[in-house]
Amino acid sequence: MLVRAIFDTGCMKSYISSDNVKIMNYKSKNVCVWEVNLNQSLFGGIETVESVYNNYVIELRYVDGGYRCKFEVLGQERICFEIEQLPSGPQLNEFQMHSIQLTDLEINMFNFDREIELLIGADVGGKLLTGKVKTLKYII
Repeated sequence: MLVRAIFDTGCMKSYISSDNVKIMNYKSKNVCVWEVNLNQSLFGGIETVESVYNNYVIELRYVDGGYRCKFEVLGQERICFEIEQLPSGPQLNEFQMHSIQLTDLEINMFNFDREIELLIGADVGGKLLTGKVKTLKYII
């Protein structure tokens, strides 16, 4: 299933939308410690009340199938409000020039929803980042 994901290395955990859990028919590993009690610290030091999250193991792979990995995510009703897709402009040419592939463009081709369905946090993000840094001329 093709999903729209976002990296947020300021977030300590990774999350998947509850809708995707239902569609993919994932089963929570709630046999032992697979329900997680968690209160979250938000911007400005605000803390939420403790909530129970189901823990899932998912497999993520890149659109072209060239990379795949499994990792744990917590089920969340909604990840975040809609984030607009990258607008067309000169920055897209610069991405292509540096061989940077944006999945937002591929999702656009398939007319997918703009909803973020997977948040990849600091617990997993470091495993997926390549360490290659490109300085771009255009700021998005």
